[in-house]
Amino acid sequence: MPKAIDPDTAWNGIVALYADPALQHALLRRQDEEGLDVVLHLFARWSAAQGHALDAAALAQAEALVAPWRAEVIAPLRTLRRSMKTMGAGTPLCEAVRDKVKAAELAAERAQVQMLCEWLLAR
Repeated sequence: MPKAIDPDTAWNGIVALYADPALQHALLRRQDEEGLDVVLHLFARWSAAQGHALDAAALAQAEALVAPWRAEVIAPLRTLRRSMKTMGAGTPLCEAVRDKVKAAELAAERAQVQMLCEWLLAR
């Protein structure tokens, strides 16, 4: 029987998967070159390990669910964070602002995981 779908557990599982430096590098490259949704990719891996494998149709549904959030919230935060990397580099106040943007980006990704968990539970 599949395990429960808890957003905090899912997030922690995704973070643990992402901690592998080789996987992280490969996923970020694919994100930049192919438009891969890293969070969705890791969620699908975590979900399969929990007994909730997502077939191609389910992945397409999940993609359709989170695409607007990713495009309107996560991607602009990521773009802003990346552009701030060289602006005021080393300046404590600028770095503090960039840290807040980074925290907002992570919170938005975590919200995406919550959406995916709710969607998966409702299937």
